[in-house]
Order: sequence, then C-alpha cells, then structure tokens
Amino acid sequence: MNQYQLNEKAMEFRSEIDISHFDPIDFFPLITHKIKDLTIVFLDMDSDISGACCKFDSQKIIFINSNHSKGRQTFTAAHEIYHLSCEDEQFTICNLNNADEIERTADAFASFLLIPTPALYKYKKENNIEKWNLDNIIECEQYYQISHEALLFRLKNAGDISNDEYDEYKPNVKQNALRRGYDTSLYEPYISKNYTIGNYARLVGEVFEKDLISKARKDEYLLDAFLSDLVYDMEDL
Repeated sequence: MNQYQLNEKAMEFRSEIDISHFDPIDFFPLITHKIKDLTIVFLDMDSDISGACCKFDSQKIIFINSNHSKGRQTFTAAHEIYHLSCEDEQFTICNLNNADEIERTADAFASFLLIPTPALYKYKKENNIEKWNLDNIIECEQYYQISHEALLFRLKNAGDISNDEYDEYKPNVKQNALRRGYDTSLYEPYISKNYTIGNYARLVGEVFEKDLISKARKDEYLLDAFLSDLVYDMEDL
C-alpha cells in the first residue's frame, strides 16, 4: 500500500471504532474500550524491542515495552494494530531497528492512525503554522500525544522539515518540553511495570462467575497477568 492508501486505511479504522478523523486519542483507555477482544500487556523488555502481538480465536493481544515512553508505547500499540488488523500472521515481534517493508508499512499506518493527514493539515491551518519549528512541533505532539520522534519522522517524510532540522530537533525533548511549560508525562512510560489492561481481566471474571473455574484458579490467572491488585485488593497500581 502507498502512503495515501495507508492514510485511508487508518481513517477507516478510526471510523470503525467511532473516533473522529480530527480528534486526538487518549489511546490506551479508548482503544481497550472500543476493541472488546483486545488485551494489552506491558512487559519489561530489552530496549531494542518495542512490542509484539498475537491473535488466536477471537482474541487479540498486544505486548508493549514497559520501559519506553508513553509516546513510544502509544505508537507501538498503533503499529501492532496494523499487524492484527491487516495481516494474517498469528505472532509478530517488532524490533526498533527492523526496517523491512512490513515494519515500515506498520509504522506509517500508526502515524496516520494517531494523526490522519486531514487532521495534520487542519492543525497546521488553525495554528497558523507556516514553518514547522521546535515550538510548534512540541505543541502538536502534546496535543495529539504522539511520540516526538514519530512526529519528526512524519514531518521529514512529508518534506515539512529538512534532515538537518530533524537532527537538530530530535535530542533533549523532555527538557525542551519542560521549558515550554508542558508536563513530561508523554516522555515517560504510561505504565512502567509488568501489567495487563483490556479484555483479559474481564474474561477471567466471566468464567469465574459462570463457575467454570475456582477462586484459586481465578487468582492464579490474574497473578499470571501481573494483576495482583485484583487478587489482593490493592488500591494503588
């Protein structure tokens, strides 16, 4: 698929889960609410692995590196949605340094899913952006909650910034955001430990309520998914 087709595919996906083509996404709460058969597992992984995904029967699972920033974790989840939605593979591991065609395609889809092309054009027009600079780039990534590097890459590919500007704007993003009055949560992990969100806990609860498993087995399943707070009634994650 070319870039135009990937953008259309991303907007179709937004429409399917009833998300405007122009709005930013509070990604993890929204996507686990909209995709009922999706489980997301945050895991302590090697730094060069961004995530993985698998599907079996009607269930889909996305694995996210818990050490990466929220922006990177969000982009990885959007990337894995491409693999789950558009490919037949049952299991995929995604390495940050993998530049094959499938991975580049998934990256492009993720970028368009987080900021469809019409949304980026509208944002640029409404904010009177004639030339992208570090100020309006950080403002845009904060608004759409997309990773700094992903937005820079998108702008470079579109010819909106040069290779030199890409290299100039890339480092020290957390400090640069702080200087401009933004909090740094986008550049820190959304979840920074082994933890599971989405459909898994609901499935375990359903089979327990139907008396298909014992309480001990239910607790075992929850602990296997790092959900000790559900077993021991912890109030804080």
